[in-house]
Amino acid sequence: MKTTFLLVRHGQSEANLKDVFAGHSGYSLTALGREQAARTAEYIKNTYPVDAVFSSDLPRAFQTAEYTARAFGLPITTDARFREIFAGSWEGVQFGRLEEEYPEDFAIWLKDIGNARCTDGESVKELIERVFSGLEAIADRGKCIVVVAHATPLRAALWKASDVSGVDIQKISWGSNCAISEFTLEDGKLSAVRVNYVGHLEGIETSLPENL
Repeated sequence: MKTTFLLVRHGQSEANLKDVFAGHSGYSLTALGREQAARTAEYIKNTYPVDAVFSSDLPRAFQTAEYTARAFGLPITTDARFREIFAGSWEGVQFGRLEEEYPEDFAIWLKDIGNARCTDGESVKELIERVFSGLEAIADRGKCIVVVAHATPLRAALWKASDVSGVDIQKISWGSNCAISEFTLEDGKLSAVRVNYVGHLEGIETSLPENL
Protein backbone atom coordinates (compact mmCIF):
# COMPACT_ATOMS: atom_id res chain seq x y z
CA MET A 1 0.00 0.00 0.00
CA LYS A 2 1.01 3.58 -0.59
CA THR A 3 1.75 6.29 1.94
CA THR A 4 0.20 9.63 1.05
CA PHE A 5 2.29 12.66 1.96
CA LEU A 6 1.04 16.23 2.00
CA LEU A 7 4.15 18.40 1.85
CA VAL A 8 3.38 21.94 2.93
CA ARG A 9 5.69 24.92 2.78
CA HIS A 10 5.58 27.10 5.89
CA GLY A 11 3.63 30.36 5.92
CA GLN A 12 5.20 33.74 5.30
CA SER A 13 8.05 34.27 7.77
CA GLU A 14 9.93 37.30 9.01
CA ALA A 15 12.77 36.21 6.73
CA ASN A 16 10.43 36.25 3.72
CA LEU A 17 9.32 39.74 4.67
CA LYS A 18 12.95 40.91 4.79
CA ASP A 19 13.97 39.02 1.61
CA VAL A 20 16.80 37.23 3.40
CA PHE A 21 18.07 33.67 3.02
CA ALA A 22 16.77 32.03 6.19
CA GLY A 23 18.44 28.61 6.08
CA HIS A 24 18.54 27.08 9.57
CA SER A 25 17.94 30.41 11.32
CA GLY A 26 14.99 30.61 13.69
CA TYR A 27 12.62 33.05 12.03
CA SER A 28 8.96 33.07 13.08
CA LEU A 29 5.77 33.51 11.07
CA THR A 30 4.33 36.94 10.32
CA ALA A 31 0.68 37.71 11.01
CA LEU A 32 -0.02 37.00 7.34
CA GLY A 33 1.89 33.72 7.63
CA ARG A 34 -0.40 32.67 10.47
CA GLU A 35 -3.47 33.47 8.38
CA GLN A 36 -2.02 31.36 5.55
CA ALA A 37 -1.40 28.51 8.00
CA ALA A 38 -4.95 28.74 9.34
CA ARG A 39 -6.44 28.58 5.84
CA THR A 40 -4.18 25.66 4.99
CA ALA A 41 -5.30 23.73 8.05
CA GLU A 42 -8.95 24.36 7.23
CA TYR A 43 -8.48 23.18 3.64
CA ILE A 44 -6.61 20.03 4.66
CA LYS A 45 -9.21 19.28 7.34
CA ASN A 46 -11.98 19.43 4.73
CA THR A 47 -10.08 17.45 2.08
CA TYR A 48 -7.87 14.74 3.58
CA PRO A 49 -8.10 12.10 6.35
CA VAL A 50 -4.81 12.97 8.05
CA ASP A 51 -3.23 10.40 10.37
CA ALA A 52 -0.06 12.19 11.48
CA VAL A 53 1.63 15.61 11.38
CA PHE A 54 5.38 16.02 11.02
CA SER A 55 7.38 19.24 10.80
CA SER A 56 10.82 20.67 10.43
CA ASP A 57 12.00 21.72 13.88
CA LEU A 58 12.51 25.34 12.78
CA PRO A 59 9.98 27.82 14.26
CA ARG A 60 8.39 28.98 11.01
CA ALA A 61 7.55 25.41 10.02
CA PHE A 62 6.48 24.26 13.48
CA GLN A 63 4.21 27.30 13.91
CA THR A 64 2.58 26.48 10.57
CA ALA A 65 2.12 22.82 11.54
CA GLU A 66 0.41 23.79 14.79
CA TYR A 67 -2.73 24.87 12.94
CA THR A 68 -3.15 21.56 11.11
CA ALA A 69 -2.26 19.50 14.17
CA ARG A 70 -4.87 21.39 16.20
CA ALA A 71 -7.50 20.88 13.50
CA PHE A 72 -7.07 17.10 13.72
CA GLY A 73 -6.28 16.84 17.43
CA LEU A 74 -2.88 15.35 16.62
CA PRO A 75 0.61 15.90 18.08
CA ILE A 76 3.45 17.29 15.97
CA THR A 77 6.57 15.19 15.51
CA THR A 78 9.57 17.34 14.62
CA ASP A 79 12.33 16.03 12.38
CA ALA A 80 15.45 18.03 11.47
CA ARG A 81 15.68 16.17 8.16
CA PHE A 82 12.89 18.41 6.89
CA ARG A 83 14.76 21.64 7.65
CA GLU A 84 15.57 24.20 4.99
CA ILE A 85 19.00 23.87 3.39
CA PHE A 86 21.84 24.91 5.69
CA ALA A 87 22.92 28.11 3.98
CA GLY A 88 26.26 28.67 5.73
CA SER A 89 27.57 32.17 4.99
CA TRP A 90 24.35 33.03 3.16
CA GLU A 91 22.17 32.83 6.25
CA GLY A 92 20.55 36.15 7.05
CA VAL A 93 21.90 37.77 3.87
CA GLN A 94 19.45 39.60 1.62
CA PHE A 95 18.90 37.87 -1.71
CA GLY A 96 20.00 40.97 -3.62
CA ARG A 97 23.41 40.91 -1.91
CA LEU A 98 24.21 37.24 -2.55
CA GLU A 99 25.28 37.84 -6.14
CA GLU A 100 27.63 40.62 -5.02
CA GLU A 101 29.16 38.87 -2.01
CA TYR A 102 29.30 35.26 -3.28
CA PRO A 103 29.29 35.61 -7.07
CA GLU A 104 30.69 32.19 -8.01
CA ASP A 105 28.63 30.02 -5.67
CA PHE A 106 25.43 32.00 -6.19
CA ALA A 107 25.83 31.87 -9.98
CA ILE A 108 25.73 28.08 -9.76
CA TRP A 109 22.63 28.31 -7.53
CA LEU A 110 20.85 30.42 -10.15
CA LYS A 111 21.92 28.44 -13.22
CA ASP A 112 22.50 24.87 -12.01
CA ILE A 113 20.89 24.47 -8.58
CA GLY A 114 21.17 20.68 -8.68
CA ASN A 115 24.96 21.06 -8.40
CA ALA A 116 24.94 24.06 -6.08
CA ARG A 117 26.32 24.40 -2.57
CA CYS A 118 25.64 27.33 -0.29
CA THR A 119 28.97 28.95 0.64
CA ASP A 120 30.27 27.14 3.76
CA GLY A 121 26.95 25.31 3.88
CA GLU A 122 25.02 22.35 2.56
CA SER A 123 24.75 21.19 -1.03
CA VAL A 124 21.43 20.64 -2.78
CA LYS A 125 22.41 16.99 -3.36
CA GLU A 126 22.94 16.53 0.39
CA LEU A 127 19.57 18.16 1.01
CA ILE A 128 17.80 15.83 -1.44
CA GLU A 129 19.31 12.80 0.29
CA ARG A 130 18.28 13.84 3.80
CA VAL A 131 14.73 14.86 2.83
CA PHE A 132 14.05 11.61 1.00
CA SER A 133 15.55 9.55 3.83
CA GLY A 134 13.22 11.40 6.21
CA LEU A 135 10.17 10.55 4.12
CA GLU A 136 11.17 6.90 3.86
CA ALA A 137 11.72 6.72 7.62
CA ILE A 138 8.23 7.97 8.51
CA ALA A 139 6.31 6.23 5.71
CA ASP A 140 3.37 4.19 7.01
CA ARG A 141 1.37 2.11 4.56
CA GLY A 142 -2.14 3.33 3.92
CA LYS A 143 -1.68 6.48 6.00
CA CYS A 144 -1.92 10.17 5.10
CA ILE A 145 0.89 12.20 6.63
CA VAL A 146 1.35 15.98 6.64
CA VAL A 147 4.95 17.21 6.53
CA VAL A 148 5.51 20.96 6.96
CA ALA A 149 8.86 21.98 5.53
CA HIS A 150 10.53 24.69 3.44
CA ALA A 151 10.99 25.87 -0.14
CA THR A 152 14.18 24.01 -1.07
CA PRO A 153 13.20 20.66 0.51
CA LEU A 154 9.89 20.78 -1.34
CA ARG A 155 11.61 21.59 -4.62
CA ALA A 156 13.93 18.64 -3.93
CA ALA A 157 10.96 16.34 -3.33
CA LEU A 158 9.37 17.41 -6.60
CA TRP A 159 12.61 16.63 -8.40
CA LYS A 160 12.84 13.25 -6.67
CA ALA A 161 9.27 12.49 -7.76
CA SER A 162 10.12 13.30 -11.38
CA ASP A 163 11.90 11.11 -13.89
CA VAL A 164 15.27 12.18 -12.53
CA SER A 165 17.13 11.13 -15.66
CA GLY A 166 15.12 13.54 -17.78
CA VAL A 167 14.04 16.43 -15.53
CA ASP A 168 16.30 19.34 -14.68
CA ILE A 169 15.68 20.53 -11.11
CA GLN A 170 16.32 24.05 -12.43
CA LYS A 171 13.00 23.84 -14.29
CA ILE A 172 11.02 23.08 -11.12
CA SER A 173 9.59 26.29 -9.69
CA TRP A 174 9.60 27.44 -6.08
CA GLY A 175 6.39 26.85 -4.17
CA SER A 176 4.45 29.70 -2.58
CA ASN A 177 4.11 30.00 1.19
CA CYS A 178 1.67 27.33 2.42
CA ALA A 179 1.46 25.67 -1.00
CA ILE A 180 0.37 22.03 -0.67
CA SER A 181 1.92 19.24 -2.74
CA GLU A 182 0.50 15.72 -2.59
CA PHE A 183 2.83 12.74 -3.07
CA THR A 184 2.64 8.99 -2.74
CA LEU A 185 5.51 6.77 -1.66
CA GLU A 186 5.44 3.07 -2.52
CA ASP A 187 8.31 0.60 -2.78
CA GLY A 188 10.85 3.43 -2.58
CA LYS A 189 9.29 5.42 -5.43
CA LEU A 190 8.05 8.94 -4.74
CA SER A 191 5.32 10.15 -7.10
CA ALA A 192 3.70 13.59 -7.33
CA VAL A 193 -0.11 13.66 -7.42
CA ARG A 194 -0.67 17.41 -7.14
CA VAL A 195 1.96 20.14 -7.13
CA ASN A 196 2.00 23.46 -5.24
CA TYR A 197 -1.77 23.86 -4.80
CA VAL A 198 -2.66 27.36 -3.57
CA GLY A 199 -6.41 27.61 -4.24
CA HIS A 200 -7.07 27.96 -0.51
CA LEU A 201 -4.87 31.09 -0.38
CA GLU A 202 -6.80 33.29 -2.78
CA GLY A 203 -5.99 36.91 -2.01
CA ILE A 204 -3.14 36.20 0.44
CA GLU A 205 -0.64 34.20 -1.62
CA THR A 206 3.05 35.13 -1.22
CA SER A 207 6.07 33.79 -3.11
CA LEU A 208 9.85 33.98 -3.21
CA PRO A 209 11.46 36.69 -5.36
CA GLU A 210 12.45 35.89 -8.92
CA ASN A 211 16.16 36.51 -8.22
CA LEU A 212 16.44 33.27 -6.23
